[in-house]
Amino acid sequence: AMKPVDGLFAPVNLAQEDAVEAYVKENVLGEGREVPCVVYGTSATGLDMLITAGRLIEMGVPGSNIVLCYPDEVFTPIEDEHACELALSAAEDEGVRFVPQAEIAEVKQMSQRVVGVRLSDDRDMDCGLVVAHGEKGVDTALFRALNDQSLVFDGRIVVDASFKTNDPRILAGGDLIKFARRTQDTRRLDRYNQREMGALLSEALLVDVDPTSDAEGRSAFTKVPPLMAPLGFAGRLPGGLHYVHVRASPEAFPQGDHGEVSRALVTDNAAPPDTSYGRMEVDKYGRVSSLRFLCNVPIPDSWTFKNLVLLPVTYLNDIIGRTDSGMIPDIRAFLSDDWARALYHDRFPILREQLEKAVQTSEHMASVVNTLWLKVKAGDVFVSEVTAVDTVLAKDARLQTQDGLNLFLECNSDLLPGYLTAHRAAEMQTNNVWGHTAERVGLEVGDVPVMDDNV
Repeated sequence: AMKPVDGLFAPVNLAQEDAVEAYVKENVLGEGREVPCVVYGTSATGLDMLITAGRLIEMGVPGSNIVLCYPDEVFTPIEDEHACELALSAAEDEGVRFVPQAEIAEVKQMSQRVVGVRLSDDRDMDCGLVVAHGEKGVDTALFRALNDQSLVFDGRIVVDASFKTNDPRILAGGDLIKFARRTQDTRRLDRYNQREMGALLSEALLVDVDPTSDAEGRSAFTKVPPLMAPLGFAGRLPGGLHYVHVRASPEAFPQGDHGEVSRALVTDNAAPPDTSYGRMEVDKYGRVSSLRFLCNVPIPDSWTFKNLVLLPVTYLNDIIGRTDSGMIPDIRAFLSDDWARALYHDRFPILREQLEKAVQTSEHMASVVNTLWLKVKAGDVFVSEVTAVDTVLAKDARLQTQDGLNLFLECNSDLLPGYLTAHRAAEMQTNNVWGHTAERVGLEVGDVPVMDDNV
């Protein structure tokens, strides 16, 4: 077997990343040391490359000792053109060098330790560390293990709708699987949320190991499950920049129109030292389809922005009108303000689901929704038509919506103290939106309507 080469890494998990850091501390850092570090990849793995460069700089490696090599003629680690320019400019300001059209043909070594790389055009580069970021694949040990168990492998591990391989005792999940052809599902599963897939795998496993599972639970895994969870990426880049990108699952666009953007809202404060770039995309159905932020301040709990994906843009406090009028200088800061705290609450989706079910009892709302759905299927619906629903909300549906929202805020007042509820308004004897609404729809201010206990 080929012996590992010290200083050559292709990290794909936390343990391997820890190994890189340990090697850097022992063999790269130190007074008087000038050890060049090569980070290799393509535009497809460019963000991983930038994050690696940023981490090396954080550990104390001078930016001038870091070289990013890639076979591409043009390096585009971020799809958003302006965000990409900002990120690359910040890396260059740190001294990081970029070498295009540099495909590594050989890693040069001496005594089982990296001493340099040779490129495909015979150029040589001295270095003491190589970190390679490429597409994930199957290594020899894993392939041998799959083969020993006689598992069907067709470029990826083949599973059925319940994540079972051809051996029903072995289940598999993650981005290294594909559904069997008989399921007629050709999705590339590495393009979906892996946490959601892991949860579905756990549910499928529980159905088999739990003797109390009923027939209904088993039947749920006779067809390929939908994968609707949003996808996210976050990391720290060179120059102290923090990057976050969350987007909708391809499953949210059954007509294959994931790339169609009805409206893009952009805020850009690029004046040094305060870099803050934000972009929110709205799809043709009036839903938030993507959020992208790049700034030089930490973004705490960045993963919570996933709660806004696929949310109707009308939930976001007139964000379109405010942005167009220049009232919102920073989209990220606006969406992090106190007014939006309820949107990130883990029970908010339950509230939405209950209200949707409640208004379905309204004949008027049923007619409006049916009309809009016919237009959606015909492909001729616009955001303006979707947002028009709030102007035609029937009295009964309006009352149900207000009651549900008020109860949600009352029940969660300990975590959402900044909202004025009907009960608080009555205590304060203030003339507020609850009072005006009560006059219109007959709600007695101070009442806390009773809804489903699940709220």
